[in-house]
Amino acid sequence: MIYINNIMKRKVIKQANQAYTLTLPIDWVRANKISEKCEIDVVVDGRSLLVSNEGGVVKKKAKLDVSGFEYRNVYRHINALYAKGVDEIEISSDKEISSLIIKLLNSLIGYVLVSQEDGKYVIKDISGGGYGDLDEVFKRAFQSVILFYDSAISDVFGAGIESESSLRMRDLEVNKLCFYLQRAINKMSYGDAVRGRSLFSYSLELEKIGDDILRFWRANLGKKIKKTKELREIVDLSRKCLHWTFDSYYRFDSKELEKVFDLREKVRKKVAVIKGQDVFARQALRIAEGAVDLNHLVLMMKLE
Repeated sequence: MIYINNIMKRKVIKQANQAYTLTLPIDWVRANKISEKCEIDVVVDGRSLLVSNEGGVVKKKAKLDVSGFEYRNVYRHINALYAKGVDEIEISSDKEISSLIIKLLNSLIGYVLVSQEDGKYVIKDISGGGYGDLDEVFKRAFQSVILFYDSAISDVFGAGIESESSLRMRDLEVNKLCFYLQRAINKMSYGDAVRGRSLFSYSLELEKIGDDILRFWRANLGKKIKKTKELREIVDLSRKCLHWTFDSYYRFDSKELEKVFDLREKVRKKVAVIKGQDVFARQALRIAEGAVDLNHLVLMMKLE
């Protein structure tokens, strides 16, 4: 049994030694295999207390009927359940989709297809649920986005040898880590509620920036567009925005935050006057705008 936002009243009991106690819901105790020798985590968050158990947590299961779905819609539903933190999905389909599922699972860390029979497919997480180092997952996801943009710039202003299929594979690697970050946040029931929500929003913004980078790179496929000096300056400024935002997360300084806004303003001004080849300039500006949005979330997480 899974309880989500299930509010219940508990009476506080004053003990002789001035301590106060309250009872835990028995269904939660049983589902999480709590015994009298267990230690649980209690996090103070303003007027709220978050009680969590790291081990023996009940597995989340879901059923999904994809009969009549387009393949892309199947992807969306499974990705959403993965990011939500579901451990096992039973899929029903009116047609054979094992190859589609296997292809999709290549982009989801920990998920495997464990059985299929008579239009029923079962996906399980076999990773063991080790999501303890959330900051490391976040760092890997952000670094993958930065590498994606660096590679895109090198190819667009260089040999231009990438193909549509290779770009999709690179984009899948970025999405894989962003989805994993979203899943890790949801699985951990993050103790600091504001930080948890902010970090989840950060992961969504990273995913969106990855999509903008894909569009930027894809615009170069099969086209002979002259890459001007002005265009290169815009792209380099946009790149600096993204790199600087990553650095600001780990070396936070309120006084230094203005730098990324100044960089974004320079991009805006240059995009406003550039002539021709504006498809690249517009996408570079979107990436710079995304970097600024990330800094707003950094402020929410870092300020005390």
